Amino acid sequence: MSLYKILLFFLLIINLHFQEYEIDSLIENKHYIAAEKAIINSIQQNENDELLIKKLGDCYGYMRDWDKAIIQYEKLVEIDNNNATYNYKLGGTLAAKANDTNKFKSLALINKAKKYLIKSVEIDKKNKPARWALIQIFTELPQFLGGSKSIALQYANELEEMSLIDGLFAKKYIYDFKDDNKMSKIFNTQILEKLESFNAQYDYNYLNYSIGSFCEANKSNLDKGILYLKYYIENFTSRDRSTPDQAFYLLAKIYYYNNDFSNAKAQLDNAISYYNSNQIDNQSVYREMIMLKKNLDK
Repeated sequence: MSLYKILLFFLLIINLHFQEYEIDSLIENKHYIAAEKAIINSIQQNENDELLIKKLGDCYGYMRDWDKAIIQYEKLVEIDNNNATYNYKLGGTLAAKANDTNKFKSLALINKAKKYLIKSVEIDKKNKPARWALIQIFTELPQFLGGSKSIALQYANELEEMSLIDGLFAKKYIYDFKDDNKMSKIFNTQILEKLESFNAQYDYNYLNYSIGSFCEANKSNLDKGILYLKYYIENFTSRDRSTPDQAFYLLAKIYYYNNDFSNAKAQLDNAISYYNSNQIDNQSVYREMIMLKKNLDK
């Protein structure tokens, strides 16, 4: 190989690494439109580059462009249909799209989502996010449309074998949704007993929110509640179920319980600002925010 070709090869490698760094930086800083353009430019050089396809799908997911995200994840599953991550991303995005569409279309999307999520957990026995997604689907779907509390609890048991905190919160979530107050109280007590031992920041952001919300609702371990709600806000993406205004509002309530009215006002202002600027429609929560604001303004 000539010196010219060797230099050209190394320049190409350096350029690829620079492009990858640039794309990761754009996504990390939530500049998704710029990231999309950079990925599309890079992907033209290798249309089957799985990493770039995944990043493009992720980028569309962060922008809630579910259709474009689904197209990218379908490409990945076509390339490697035994990849747990690819099946999870496709199943999870189909489920997300189902939440944003009408009831007639959503059932078909949910059934399709279940297929890929189930395959994901069959391939990867330690896949916690896919199990959480299946727990939510089987819990929230009516039984006559394919929901099943027993299947949801089965996945919760599997979660608990991997992670005690995931399992306990998953079971409490199931019983809360089913209005089984007796069983919900049992798991509420178990979580309270174990709460001091839960100290990690969790990759599955829903769990960060669940811990913060739990601390606020029980008025227990309030400093931990503040920490986990801040984790949630910091790591929030459009894929998350609860919008940041709800986390800001919970923070405001915790500071209020602590008689830290300055921070309570600041977080409540964040909550109301986010709610209004993002045109969120949750009137019951908004009314609660306004009531707290009146109390703080006295």
